[in-house]
Amino acid sequence: MIISCITITQPGRLHLLRESVGDFARQTYEARELIILHDGDSAFDQEVRKIAVQYGGAGPISVHAVATMPLGALRNTAGALAQGELVCQWDDDDRFHPQRLQVQKDALVREGADFCFLSDQLHLYRDAGELFWDDWDAQPYPLNFIQGTLMGRREKMPVYPGIARGEDTGACLDILRAGHKICRLRDHGWCYVYVQHGNNVWPDTHHRAISQGHALSAARLMARLGVARERLAEYVPPIEATALKDRSGSMAFPIR
Repeated sequence: MIISCITITQPGRLHLLRESVGDFARQTYEARELIILHDGDSAFDQEVRKIAVQYGGAGPISVHAVATMPLGALRNTAGALAQGELVCQWDDDDRFHPQRLQVQKDALVREGADFCFLSDQLHLYRDAGELFWDDWDAQPYPLNFIQGTLMGRREKMPVYPGIARGEDTGACLDILRAGHKICRLRDHGWCYVYVQHGNNVWPDTHHRAISQGHALSAARLMARLGVARERLAEYVPPIEATALKDRSGSMAFPIR
């Protein structure tokens, strides 16, 4: 079963893209491809292709330059290029554990689901060096999952709204309206690191609000420290934080 990973990028994000593509190259799941779509100029296109060549030996990576359009439309264009039975969102500015594809694919197949989302994530504030473990499972059902961790069957993928941000929500609502079966994978937040770096689609206040409302308490965090330390040690290059913080931000637990 081939998984088509979809990455949308743009000028000014090459340093982020390089880490994201590197994480794709280190995936343990072998039957995969990466589709990179951008709306930059020819010089930027050449730089993106250099990254693709650098990591292309680990799996097929294709680069496509297109006209400028909203993020939702770019996602639809990239999705139309996918060859795999499964499609996975692979954002250019986030980090992914080497087992992410394997873990989500196994959960999707095990539950006979059409889509698989993570219910928790690590949330990195890069400049501050802060790391939180956000849990969305407490959100009201049925949107108690992290929209940006989508993996789903290609033939059932919705059309993203042609808007600049918030397109994930529209697509997920369409998935729910269609009655597709969703696997909500819990306690695997280490698979995915949502990175706040100052040039995100959403402002910093949006990120802080997520962690203030969803980050684990000190007690719940302590119960997960062992697995967090083990899995974080497997990221290359390392995640740029030395401790996990609880929701209040007053307690920090070393991760190395």
